[in-house]
Amino acid sequence: MEFFATQLLNGLTSGVVYAMLAVGYSLVYGILQQINFAHGYVYMFGAFTTAAFITGGAPLPIAIGGGIAVGVIIIIIVERFAYRPVRGNRLAPTVTAVGVGLIIENVARLIWGSQIRPLPFPLQNEIIDLGPFVISPLQIVVGAVGVLMAAGLWFITAKTNIGRAMRAVKDDLPTAELMGIPVNRVVVFVYVLGAIFGVIGGILYGAYYNTISVTMGFAGTLNAFTATVIGGIGSVWGAFAGGLLLGVVQSMVTGYVSSALLNTVTFVLLVGFLLLRPTGIAGTKVANRL
Repeated sequence: MEFFATQLLNGLTSGVVYAMLAVGYSLVYGILQQINFAHGYVYMFGAFTTAAFITGGAPLPIAIGGGIAVGVIIIIIVERFAYRPVRGNRLAPTVTAVGVGLIIENVARLIWGSQIRPLPFPLQNEIIDLGPFVISPLQIVVGAVGVLMAAGLWFITAKTNIGRAMRAVKDDLPTAELMGIPVNRVVVFVYVLGAIFGVIGGILYGAYYNTISVTMGFAGTLNAFTATVIGGIGSVWGAFAGGLLLGVVQSMVTGYVSSALLNTVTFVLLVGFLLLRPTGIAGTKVANRL
């Protein structure tokens, strides 16, 4: 029972990271019906930037802010010069996103190399013994950040003018533009919001496992896309649920079978949901989601 509880907590912690990554996919798809496959690479670059700031002696808030800022700058450039010119085409943005992801990964490789690096973070070596299971303060931090980010996202989408503009663009982009809504600004905001979620998720992942690598961009893309499909492409709250479920399943497979099967299990879940329940656990039409 103790081992099961530990694996469950580990899975939920990883699931929060996957959920935050999956939000970026769902936000973009919910508005533009496009999958941003470069999203995971932005999350990787932001985590590396944060680690570089920390290693250089910067205070933690500045390091995290620097990582987020770099991620935001990257996605703004990518949206303006790679995505916007092909907006409206279903296939071209996907191919462009794959190419952009490879460029970001290779730039990171040139700057930091291919070796695995640590991401020093407070609370990494502390634990709290609760009897039947052990929990770390860092796990509590990850969970708390996930809850706060989810609450913030709900407030933005439900209670603000930019949230109403996002819903208008999602429902009918050309009509929203005719009504005077600054569509390009709204789209950039959506990408920026997704990048913020992704970079914070990447920082938490690197902090929790104390390891980052340039290949984590592909792994993050795969896991976040799978979580999005499980929850329902275009459903933000489904993405959160899908991320948590994926994290728990991977943790149980690691604990009870073998970590070598992680990618296999992820692909099985992805294909299984695409074949058996393509709308995801939310179970509604993706065209009407945000």
